[in-house]
Amino acid sequence: MSSREVLIILAHAQICDRCQERLVGDPNAVFRGRAVTDDEKALLSGLTSADFASAERLAEASGHEVRELMQYHDHPVARLRHF
Repeated sequence: MSSREVLIILAHAQICDRCQERLVGDPNAVFRGRAVTDDEKALLSGLTSADFASAERLAEASGHEVRELMQYHDHPVARLRHF
């Protein structure tokens, strides 16, 4: 899985505590209006706050590579779009 939308969600949630809390606490609210598949929703819904402790842990929990996640940290949409 390497959906651009999922990577943007993950990158933003890693740098924004408020949005991370929303993703972990009410993931369905985050999915509205976003192009994510049912499999991606299931993966994102299973994340916990502990999964955001480090890039390595988030990569493992999400099935992405650290390099892939880090590429999205500077993406304008990931930096500016709150959930």
